[in-house]
Amino acid sequence: MNLEADRVLIFHPIAVHFAIALTCFALVLDWVGYLQRQTEWQSAGRLCFFAGVLALGFTVGSGWVEQLLPRPASAFDAQIEGLLFYHEYGGYGVLGFFVILAVIRLRLTEPPPVSLLVCTTIGVLGVLVQGYIGGELVYRYGAGVRAVQVLSERHQAYEQKKASERQSSEARSGEK
Repeated sequence: MNLEADRVLIFHPIAVHFAIALTCFALVLDWVGYLQRQTEWQSAGRLCFFAGVLALGFTVGSGWVEQLLPRPASAFDAQIEGLLFYHEYGGYGVLGFFVILAVIRLRLTEPPPVSLLVCTTIGVLGVLVQGYIGGELVYRYGAGVRAVQVLSERHQAYEQKKASERQSSEARSGEK
């Protein structure tokens, strides 16, 4: 399979948004439910938490599959190698952390204690750091984005056209 042939739909960028949103929303619901003593909010937080853990699993899995696919060489490959390493293994670590939290949470019959909420907060911070690193990879370095090269080529062609128009207008004004 070749990414350039557009035969593969990449799910990692789609799944990332669900993982971030669901884990963050679960954390907010859990904390508000804890502080307000609202069991309904904590039940909703529990549901969002488990949906977020599933989304994290799908996100990490789709990222793993995507990195196995052949990609065209990028001018930034040497610069992003270390960042990709941290992003990949950080994702495995965050997923493992949330799986442990999910096992603990499955065994609880009462609302989660503060210690679990603090651990979940640490996990969500890890998810947010992962999102930041992924954003840097995409928006700063163009990792996994085919259109970056196309847009830069168009921009170069546009700049060349403007320069040639400027030269021709200067040549015409010099003739007068």
